[in-house]
Amino acid sequence: MSNAEEETKSRILTQVEFYFSDSNLLNDRFLFTTQQANDGWVPISVLSQFERMKKYRPIELIVEALRGSKDFLEVSENGELVRRKVPLPTNHNQVQLGIAKRSVVAESFPADSTLDELLEFFSKIGSTNQVRMKRKHKEFTGSVIVEFKSEEDATKLLETEPKPKFKDIELKIISKVAYDESKAQSFGQRRGSKGRGRKARGHKHDEDRKREESPKREGQEYRERDEKEEEKGEEKKEKEEVETAEKVQAREKVQAGEKAQTGEKAQDQTENPDPATTITTSSENQ
Repeated sequence: MSNAEEETKSRILTQVEFYFSDSNLLNDRFLFTTQQANDGWVPISVLSQFERMKKYRPIELIVEALRGSKDFLEVSENGELVRRKVPLPTNHNQVQLGIAKRSVVAESFPADSTLDELLEFFSKIGSTNQVRMKRKHKEFTGSVIVEFKSEEDATKLLETEPKPKFKDIELKIISKVAYDESKAQSFGQRRGSKGRGRKARGHKHDEDRKREESPKREGQEYRERDEKEEEKGEEKKEKEEVETAEKVQAREKVQAGEKAQTGEKAQDQTENPDPATTITTSSENQ
């Protein structure tokens, strides 16, 4: 087998393993519902129609590449289906938090950068699960979200000084956790301002409401998406990540408060024992 064919099979396997990764599968409605309805199996013929898979032909080449997955994917005996070997985690909030810890946000990329260029650039820094180009009004904003396979690779990049350059351009790189916290704060401020504005102005006119509301999309039959759908998906995913960060922060504050309150009660009981009082403790479901 030639080196070119081996390289092609490696790219195929990397792409499909990304499709089935925690970070993608939990956010891909079509792929998630397809595998849920078929005991985890997805037809390889369906995967072959995904935009980044159309260039790989014949389909037998895809099948052969997927059989090379050691610990993550398994192919059916007839070579028509593929699925994860390890089930999806059930605690989605913890999954999102783990993704954030091994991810970074990098900015200042040229507007004409391509995904293949970015994938090659970050592959030299560490093994990645995904590189997402942030878009606004269909245009690349110059910012990317990079999820590494390990938290160590993300931390190593954050601590590297000076930061790596892309085509002689110095990049600004921060952790995804810090990025989410910043977005959560600004998101909360916007919600507060919007609420105060509504009270001051009274009810909005129907025309204003129609302009602000966006119609909800129904289920998606095909995996191919146009640029507008991708942009909406990015915005929805970013909002979900912000809300997850808010929930985690709120839960940590509540837990810290409960620990402090428990300590105060224990100290008070020691200093002022009351034999006529029976103290019962209860654990609250998290």
